Amino acid sequence: MKRFWLIVFLMVFVAGEAGCYAMTPAEKRAKAKAKMELKREAAKRKAQKKKEAQLRKAKRERIKEGKPLLYVYSFDLRTGQPLPATHITVREQNARPNKKPKVSKPTDTKKARIQRGLPEGKYWAAAAKTGYFASDTAWFNHKEDEDTVKLFLYPETRMTFTVTDSLTGRPVAANIIVRNHIKHKVMQTTSDSLHAVLAVLLDDRIPFYTIDATSPNYFPFHDTIIVTEPFEGVVMAPREVKSFVLHNIYFATGKTHILDSSEPALNELFRFLTSHSTQRIRIVGHTDNIGSDRSNQILSEGRCQEVKHEMEARGIDPRRIEIEGRGERDPIVPNDTEEQRQMNRRVEIVLL
Repeated sequence: MKRFWLIVFLMVFVAGEAGCYAMTPAEKRAKAKAKMELKREAAKRKAQKKKEAQLRKAKRERIKEGKPLLYVYSFDLRTGQPLPATHITVREQNARPNKKPKVSKPTDTKKARIQRGLPEGKYWAAAAKTGYFASDTAWFNHKEDEDTVKLFLYPETRMTFTVTDSLTGRPVAANIIVRNHIKHKVMQTTSDSLHAVLAVLLDDRIPFYTIDATSPNYFPFHDTIIVTEPFEGVVMAPREVKSFVLHNIYFATGKTHILDSSEPALNELFRFLTSHSTQRIRIVGHTDNIGSDRSNQILSEGRCQEVKHEMEARGIDPRRIEIEGRGERDPIVPNDTEEQRQMNRRVEIVLL
């Protein structure tokens, strides 16, 4: 019986050895690769354990020294995504104004955070980044190891508008003040006489802002910016001007009905009357010479009345507005061509 089992064992051993020597080159490479992967995994586990041991040691040392670790993260408030390269400032709550902050550095690019071992105490942290409003200040009592502070920044909304002369349409050099009445913040900027386009940064969580513009030789401008609606810009009226033509106002042919395409012109007049709350005006209507004198007189008066009604509907006191129909009596050019007749069909605003 013993001899039988010995023969069986030898046969199995010889078969195993024959199988090993019978492996193809590809199988041998796969076996070697698997063995190498096992070694790498073992090396990684060893390195991880070493790192964890170092962190535990550093933590014990920080606790012993009284410098718990502080993490400060920055996030986009709208999307919740981390914000790398955000500048973080951490100061003691009772520090002197000229004392250097405990932390003043950008967050890293991987986790959008900074870390620093700080003595126990009361601190505040804030974050700033180009294209974002500064975060709210976070006040905290730092006394436990690995404290975490999260800061949230909201992206800015860039709004562009023009500052122009109401008569010429040219750029006006003006001092512009935009007020956020909810957070009691003021943004101040200036335009120049070369570039009509100006930009301000708004927080679209705030529903409206007020804008004021002042410039020598111009009436002050005041209006409200509604963030969800387009802002048509600042239109400055010269002080020395006694009257101006309300351009781009259109009526139905031979009628007093104002066409929808006249809305920008009506808005311009409304903004002027709103920003000059004590200014009284006379709306003067003119026609060309097509038709009888009487019909043109009635037509000009009716069109002036329609413009006045539009201002009243927007909230302008009707006592500030007078009307006068001049019919065809005051052409500015001869009525020889259609283009010239178009110039004579106009609405003029006279400052009283």
